[in-house]
Amino acid sequence: MAARERVPGARAAGGVRRHGRRPIRSSMTGPGLPDPTSRFARFESDARGVVELLQSLFPEELDGVQIGFQTAPSGIGESRLPLLYSIDRASRTIMLYRMPIQRARGLHVNDDEHRRYFVEHCVYRAVCEYLGREPWDLLPGRFEHF
Repeated sequence: MAARERVPGARAAGGVRRHGRRPIRSSMTGPGLPDPTSRFARFESDARGVVELLQSLFPEELDGVQIGFQTAPSGIGESRLPLLYSIDRASRTIMLYRMPIQRARGLHVNDDEHRRYFVEHCVYRAVCEYLGREPWDLLPGRFEHF
């Protein structure tokens, strides 16, 4: 093989590519950033919005209550809907389970908006159960259109 002969697909020495260009650089954002449209990010964003709303409306009742998210049910705590959330009044925690909430069936319209409504509904029900109040008592006028 001659000294100048090139093997197809082989790079020239020094990292210079064809036509004298530099090597391809990585993307500006890099591979390490999380996907903002992932299921986890959407769930956490939707649920945190409702949690913050309820904490602002009921600061005394929810003071010191930890509201967290977990992927799947652990069987710890009590609840009327143990697959969607659990409540532990002794440790003052409410745990919402992402996968069962996101995979729930029965939405009359299966789109992003209604899935977000269902996440909000689950957070609201968990807080209502923790406080021992009915939804229509907690936020009067909110459910009159039903």
